[in-house]
Amino acid sequence: MKLQAAVFDLNGTLVDDIRFHFEAWKALGDRVGFAMDEAIFQSCNGLKNEDIFPRLLGREVGPSLLDALGREKEEHYRALYRPHLAPVRGAVELLSVLRGRGVKLAVASSAPIENRAMVLDGLGWNDTFDVVVANEGLRGKPEPDIFLAAAERLGIEPKGCLVFEDAVNGVVAARAAGMNVIGITANVPAESLRAAGARHTIADFTAIPGDLDAFVS
Repeated sequence: MKLQAAVFDLNGTLVDDIRFHFEAWKALGDRVGFAMDEAIFQSCNGLKNEDIFPRLLGREVGPSLLDALGREKEEHYRALYRPHLAPVRGAVELLSVLRGRGVKLAVASSAPIENRAMVLDGLGWNDTFDVVVANEGLRGKPEPDIFLAAAERLGIEPKGCLVFEDAVNGVVAARAAGMNVIGITANVPAESLRAAGARHTIADFTAIPGDLDAFVS
């Protein structure tokens, strides 16, 4: 079976910005009073803010507080990362090769719209992807909804899609959607991504396997 669609997570996959997210979460935790370390951060990586804040605060969070805290964290993240905005090594070349082969391209990201816009606008990628799917109105990762929505909007069966993900929650979501996954190890050990279900792992897109058709079934 030939690869029909490639579905990319955004943060930590197409751009290496995870340390800036961590810094923003840590600063907010120090101010508000919730714990944040690497283990806590990775357990939340890939989730929606509306799912993260109740976990961090240990209680339900109303819409107004959720909006205020989320806005503070995301504005801080964007201020930190904007001067460093750049694609992960090999991403531009891979996207060009896939497009040339007629493979459909999608982004499936939990990132708020302002974060997605900063990356896609800033890198000139607004016309690169056939669809950009967000979690608005969908259950967040590790549920499969966002990947199933991407496949549906692309008009491709899940088994014809290959996902690129850097987070354990994202790998679990993609596998639950019936898609194979190549894990990006910039932020999570390869063993953790494979344990979550990734078929293969790479450090960046310069190490992409030669035959991507082998990863769809």
